[in-house]
Amino acid sequence: MRLQEHTVPSGRSAPLGGFLYLLLAGCTGPFVAEPPCVPAAGPVTLPSSVPESSGVEPAGEAAGSFWTHNDSGWDPILFQVDSFGTELGRVHVEGARNRDWEDLAAGPCPEGGRCLYIADTGDNALVRQDPAVYRVREPSAADETVTAQRFPVRFPHGPRDVEALHVLPGERLFFITKGRAGPVELYRYPGPPAEDEPVELERIQILTDRAPLLPSMVTGSAASPDGSLVAVRTYQALTFHLPDSAGLLEEVPGGTVNLRPLGEVQGEAVAFLSGDRLVLTSEAGPGGEVGSMAFLRCSLPGPSW
Repeated sequence: MRLQEHTVPSGRSAPLGGFLYLLLAGCTGPFVAEPPCVPAAGPVTLPSSVPESSGVEPAGEAAGSFWTHNDSGWDPILFQVDSFGTELGRVHVEGARNRDWEDLAAGPCPEGGRCLYIADTGDNALVRQDPAVYRVREPSAADETVTAQRFPVRFPHGPRDVEALHVLPGERLFFITKGRAGPVELYRYPGPPAEDEPVELERIQILTDRAPLLPSMVTGSAASPDGSLVAVRTYQALTFHLPDSAGLLEEVPGGTVNLRPLGEVQGEAVAFLSGDRLVLTSEAGPGGEVGSMAFLRCSLPGPSW
């Protein structure tokens, strides 16, 4: 029920990326014994236009391509890249502001088709009064403009820094706090998203006993397409969970993967792909280290993804 490995914080701070790189570079080693995941491809370098990749999702119609975005202060743009890290195009998100975009999720649109959900929920200083989620219909191609719907949210126990969003079937939105100033928490959006007044989220689970150490702060989460698995990542580890009907998470025994051998500068995002694979992205560093994308192949019990 609890995350076994802690996570590291993300954000717009360049010194943090350099610190994490130095902190984790000396800790590399083999994957844990009998790991549920092994490297499948990469890491590959992300384009210079995406130095702070904080979210990732496979593109629905284009096999082998992905959506990603920068975090705080950048333009509200979704970038499409291929599996080699080459930029294929850009989509401007009209009606949105990138205050601090921290994660990306996908799910069916209420009217049919596929939608992307952008978590504008980053809050390093724990002072924000305007966190929100944007929903856009997935672009049919890059180099177009999409219009966003904005769903403002509020945390009942005061501001939270949230870098992890996953969507379960039925357009059920879940948020996992980073653990910056307290235990890692799981929040649930009550009911279907609403564009009016801020909706107060429900805290449904406390996942750690205390605030995690820096390398173990939560930086991303993702749900498998059928909703049977949830992956939660930190700067240094990936953990798999089984969600129950309410969205509560139960950790899969032996389902923790050491990500340090990937050599990520500042690991931020995760998403499920078909064929028991996952994709991960990392921000670039201030010392010339590049942002990256890597792929894992995993073997876990339960329904096929």
